[in-house]
Amino acid sequence: MPAFYRGIAFPFAKGTTSLPNAATDAALIKQSLIQIVMTGRNERVMRPEFGCNALRFVFENNDDLLGELIRAEVSATVERFEPRVVLLDVLVTRDTEAAQVVVTLEYVLVATKRQDTVEIILPEAR
Repeated sequence: MPAFYRGIAFPFAKGTTSLPNAATDAALIKQSLIQIVMTGRNERVMRPEFGCNALRFVFENNDDLLGELIRAEVSATVERFEPRVVLLDVLVTRDTEAAQVVVTLEYVLVATKRQDTVEIILPEAR
């Protein structure tokens, strides 16, 4: 079955043919979702509106409100910048001992109708 989506793998690395490593379909979209969530708004010079402000909550109190703020921010951002997926749920798990927040995205790939998840760790939420 041919790939629906092709692109450069993240993190960027040289492949065996001196060209960048490639990624297709599920792997490419999973990497895209990670980049969207981990890129802050105004971080990209030519696309200041791109990205998510989830990392701005890193120094907030790690409570129920933090989880809801992150969930709302991630949901809105993914729906805006990743049209290749239908977002089913955003789960925010707070780990106060490890001082981190784990964001789990559950989604369906539009092209293949396959359900998938990706887990993103936001460090040092207090």
